[in-house]
Amino acid sequence: MVFYENRKVTLIRSFYSRHPLKIFTYNNPIMKLKWGYNMWGIKDLINTIYTFLPPMAEILILDSPYKRPAIIMADIDGDGILEILGAYNWKGENYIIVLKYYCGAWHKMATIKGKGYNITYFDVAPITSCNKYNLIVGWQVASIWSDLSIYQWTYRGIIDLIDGNKYYSMIEVEDIKNKYGKDGLYEIALWIHDTGEAYKVEVYRWSGYKFTMALDVYPYYFKKVANYYKNVLKEKDSATYWYYLASAQIKIGDTKGALKSIDKALSFEYPYPSKEKLLSLKAQLCDYIPLPKEEGIDLSSIEYICSEQERDLKLEKALIREFKLYEYKDNIRYYYNKVDLNGDGKDEIFVYLVGPIVCGTGGCSAVIYREEDDEYILLSKFSLVNNPVIISNNKTNGYKDIIMHVAGGGVKSFYAFLKYDGNTYPSNPSVQPKLERGTMVEGIAIVADDISKNPGLELYFMETD
Repeated sequence: MVFYENRKVTLIRSFYSRHPLKIFTYNNPIMKLKWGYNMWGIKDLINTIYTFLPPMAEILILDSPYKRPAIIMADIDGDGILEILGAYNWKGENYIIVLKYYCGAWHKMATIKGKGYNITYFDVAPITSCNKYNLIVGWQVASIWSDLSIYQWTYRGIIDLIDGNKYYSMIEVEDIKNKYGKDGLYEIALWIHDTGEAYKVEVYRWSGYKFTMALDVYPYYFKKVANYYKNVLKEKDSATYWYYLASAQIKIGDTKGALKSIDKALSFEYPYPSKEKLLSLKAQLCDYIPLPKEEGIDLSSIEYICSEQERDLKLEKALIREFKLYEYKDNIRYYYNKVDLNGDGKDEIFVYLVGPIVCGTGGCSAVIYREEDDEYILLSKFSLVNNPVIISNNKTNGYKDIIMHVAGGGVKSFYAFLKYDGNTYPSNPSVQPKLERGTMVEGIAIVADDISKNPGLELYFMETD
């Protein structure tokens, strides 16, 4: 039974079979009633739902973290009045029903057809707005796999914000802090099973129109991930767990710990994921140059990646040919990273050159190659480049935007936006548009090496065709 006062809803005596009922209000987003024995309230609520269900339908029961009916009271449309949300199975199919109270009675507001054969998660949290809740559902599709749905009330009805399928093995939904604290909006942490007790972990948040990686909370959330692997390693010494511990340590900024974990993984007869990948990861954990600060530009989400340490003779041949370096056989160094700029699964190669003939007061030269028929084909060529170089998460004409810091040569420093025009990127960052104040940059900073400490790779001059 419910009553209304000042557009608030209170559930009276809502206990049933020791299964707590969750009630969500503006003042207390995660309030859980204590376990009790009085069966009247929740039983009445379940009976209310059953009056709207087809014959033989059964309300689903959640097993984790404790057994309870998949029923929640929450304000999902933002009007200050709680709705009843329940999950049920009918004729082998899963559904969600949403009931709203008005004109003295409960009415069915929506029925949503679900996925899978069972349910593993049924909860609400403020994902897209602090003023109303989103329904988060894990549809069980295999023994350790669930398919995520996140529902939002709109003027067109209830929609699933997840486009397609998003599979995971474990989930945590919480307001994770970043360096500024908590903002009242919840993030979604997905643990995706790999092998044994190893999981790849990804953290997402709603960015206004889509879910994006919440990289700014990684230094805080991945402390929990690192502790998880430390505890696993107390029982099982495995290259796999050392690798995943190193990955978590990198995300929290523990470079020293990550290097030790990588060495542990390399000590096994069969390193995971491979000796080559571990050595490459180790090489990237170098001293890097932090991006210069410019007023109004937020770079807190940027992940720094140092250059590759393995020579590429085919690449060197292409560089000598492109820059006509046959006569300059001394003091030419290069740094490079492989990055997929257009999402086709094939890496492009960004190369940064340093030396008297390729540098000036405003920066040095750089190029981007794509690999085609076992040859490096020039995609773009740049001058006046300073490292690190940001590869943005945003795309233009199918390619990721590039952001470069312009300084020196008598100009006032700023961050320049370089967008792909369909054929190439602009060659001179100093004449490109500036990043606007208030911009939060998301992406990776490549060629992040401190070139005063890392000499890079010296060009090997050989006979060329």
